[in-house]
Amino acid sequence: MKVRHELDISMYETSFLERVIKTRMTALSIEDKDDYLLFLDKVPGESSEMIDLLSNSYSAFFRNTLTYSFLEHVILPALIGQKIKKNELEIRIWSAACASGQEAYSIAILLDEIVQRAKHPMACHIFATDINVDELHKAQRGVYQAAAVENVSLKRIRKYFTTQGYNFIVERSLEKYIDFSVFDLLSEQGNCPPASVYGNFDMVFCSNLLFYYRGEYRQRIIDKAGNCLAAGGFLITGETEREMVKENNYREVFHSSGIFQKR
Repeated sequence: MKVRHELDISMYETSFLERVIKTRMTALSIEDKDDYLLFLDKVPGESSEMIDLLSNSYSAFFRNTLTYSFLEHVILPALIGQKIKKNELEIRIWSAACASGQEAYSIAILLDEIVQRAKHPMACHIFATDINVDELHKAQRGVYQAAAVENVSLKRIRKYFTTQGYNFIVERSLEKYIDFSVFDLLSEQGNCPPASVYGNFDMVFCSNLLFYYRGEYRQRIIDKAGNCLAAGGFLITGETEREMVKENNYREVFHSSGIFQKR
């Protein structure tokens, strides 16, 4: 795998890697792991199937409802209010490992609503990155199936989406907030996406990603995100990743929210 695809599978957490292998074995009706490893080595295209599963690009709009609710009603309004008082009229957010864009568009919807209510000019920049070029192309198209928008309210569906058959298409008005670009979170070169120039993010979303990786790689991601945060900035993770972040001297601002600030 490493030679053929320049992918080092040793970076993945063992239980996740085993689940992926088991998924492929079941799909192929292969019962013995050694038989599958031989199949993986000999059959053209199978390693690509494994790569796709390891990429695990599943996402959804407003995936963690508690997190987004707290961001909507507490964190973002307070942040925007502070910036207005300081005459700092820019919000900078990084959606790391954005997959096909649901997270970035969810953030854009919240910002659009809050900025409109604030009735004050505010530049909002969301830098959405992923290593998977195909997923980024999907994000730029902004076309999703019904399962992706299950957590979106009917009011937001009507305002921010158009429907075409069974597809939901993001309104182009949200594009002004988002810059999609390729960035490798595990690279040792550079802490923040080049598109952002200098980082200094008010928020970094790194959700439902950390638990796929072994400790040293997980730590590399956490360090990179922390180095890009502005003073007082927030790191947002998935529900199951909260303890990983607490170990790195972060405090959770609201219980079980997955929203952290550095201590």
